[in-house]
Amino acid sequence: MKNKIIGLLLVSMAGAGWASSGVAELKGTAPNSQIKGTVRLEDTPAGLSVKAQVVNVPPGTHGFHIHEYGACDDMAKAAGGHYNPFNMNHGDAVKAGIHHAHAGDLGNVTVDASGTGQVSVVIPGLTLSSGTYTVSGRSIVLHEKTDDLSSQPAGNAGNRIACGAILVVGSGAK
Repeated sequence: MKNKIIGLLLVSMAGAGWASSGVAELKGTAPNSQIKGTVRLEDTPAGLSVKAQVVNVPPGTHGFHIHEYGACDDMAKAAGGHYNPFNMNHGDAVKAGIHHAHAGDLGNVTVDASGTGQVSVVIPGLTLSSGTYTVSGRSIVLHEKTDDLSSQPAGNAGNRIACGAILVVGSGAK
């Protein structure tokens, strides 16, 4: 509940200025999990830039999404579903756009044998905190399995293994 309130306060505060950068610090959802990561978000002319680095993750491909709420309690179930302002089917927002897939469908992160992975995507139409389709106060979730980018409602990506609330860390004038 505390994380949800903090996320709502950040959304309210963000309206006072145009945010240009944000961060989500991912932490494993299971007790004693060593999974962690950093997701950096930045408003760009092309859309919202999302760059993530994760460590101590099981090797393989893992679904990577923006979820509705900035709460990671209860094994990240408190984060709600994928961010989906247009009530679209699950898909690939990077390729199809936010008007044809959940806006939070960011694809997958490929993790190597050492347990590290990274991803960099840009989602046109999303912003950190200015405009209609903002993500501040929401969360980033890493899933245990590959997102197949088509199965409904969430791409068969499995359990939520890491989560972090999206926080605004830098702002500038529009």
